[in-house]
Formats: sequence, structure tokens, C-alpha cells
Amino acid sequence: MKIERRTGTARNQRAGQAAFTLIEVTFAAAIAAMVLAGMFQGYNLSGRRTQFSACNLAANAVAMRQLEQVVAADWEPTYGVTTLLTLSGTQTGNLCLPSAQGNVVNCTNITTVNQISTIPPYAMIEVQCIWTFPNYGGTYTNTVAVLRAPNE
Repeated sequence: MKIERRTGTARNQRAGQAAFTLIEVTFAAAIAAMVLAGMFQGYNLSGRRTQFSACNLAANAVAMRQLEQVVAADWEPTYGVTTLLTLSGTQTGNLCLPSAQGNVVNCTNITTVNQISTIPPYAMIEVQCIWTFPNYGGTYTNTVAVLRAPNE
């Protein structure tokens, strides 16, 4: 049976070989910091795109609601397009979004009605919903349009 006794210097040499150097630890920490920063940036970007998509869809719904009100108006061809032209104008309101602590998104609807032809009578109804993306800026416009014939 052979018993080997190790001295302190041999143990320290082996421990030094198995450890990480300060440069390796620094690079590992830098890589971990970059990965975490990229992950947080990705979460932030996906949250911003989700909020933009919700505002965009709500603005489209507000514009469609205004368009449907104008399309549902009575238009007799003998009276001309004047009954539809009175529905042109500007309205302000809020987008239909859940809000917390007074965080609402304002919008402006601009409705225009243009008579395209008299024989056959057609009118183009266009609604523009203008809104500003909260906290990130930028003004956006959702436009919906439809051609309408008179009631027969």
C-alpha cells in the first residue's frame, strides 16, 4: 500500500489550474449582460408593437363605426346628395381601449362625402381617423372609404 502525501504547493497548483481567470469571468459577465439587455429590449419591443396594434385596430373600428353611420343615412336620388353631404365634418373622441389612471388615446374623425357621378348617382364616403401613439409619439391616420348608391 502506497500512501502519498501532498504538500500545500501541489494542491495550490492544481486548484489554480481548475479555476477561471479574472478575464474569463469578466467576459462571461459581459456576455450575460448583453444577453439580458437583448432579452429586455425584445420584451419592450414586443410590448410596444402590441400596444400599437391595439391602437391601430381601435382606430379602424372607430372609423368603421362612423362610416356605417353615414352609409345608413337615407339618400333619395331625387333630392341629390345633399342629405349625405350634411354628414360630412369633424368629430373628436377617444379610441375604444381599456384605460387605467386616465390613460386614454384621443382621436379625430374627418368624414368627407363626394358625389362621384350623377348618372348613375354614386357618392364616395371617406372617414379618416387620426390618432397619436401614446408615449412613443407619431401621428397615424386610418382611412376607410366606400362607394354608395342611393336608396331605390
